[in-house]
Amino acid sequence: MLFWIFLILGLVAIDQLTKLWVVATFEYVGDSIPIIDGFFHFTYVRNPGAVFGIGANVGFALYFFIAVFIVAIGIFGYMFIKIDFKSRKHFYYIVSLSLLIAGSIGNTIDRIFQVDHKVVDFLAFPAIWDPVFNVADMCLTVGIIVFVIDQLFIEPKRSGKSET
Repeated sequence: MLFWIFLILGLVAIDQLTKLWVVATFEYVGDSIPIIDGFFHFTYVRNPGAVFGIGANVGFALYFFIAVFIVAIGIFGYMFIKIDFKSRKHFYYIVSLSLLIAGSIGNTIDRIFQVDHKVVDFLAFPAIWDPVFNVADMCLTVGIIVFVIDQLFIEPKRSGKSET
């Protein structure tokens, strides 16, 4: 379990350090540095909404998202401490919960401690899509995908419920 706790803390640290770098490096929101011109940029954005800006125009967004992420951290944390860490069968489940916890903590830190209570986003792929995201968003997205795969395909085999 200790390894996974350190992984969570490490991912939160990477998320927060990259956001600190962005705030210190960019003078204005909207500034952008092309890494691969036209494809991948570091673009400074402050996101009042959820992942990919969802819900940004909702008046109660700040309190709603803080509450949702705190509840999520609690639920994921409860699920995390109930895991049998000795069983290799739970590897993807542990990975998914670790990513979900790290992503939730990373964005909640921004919501609570950033002066404007907005999440700092900076990873942009303008050739593919408009939304700008951050390390915590990547953790949440990958964590959700791994969790769904685990629950749909691995859990039935793990619990002996598979019909095949």
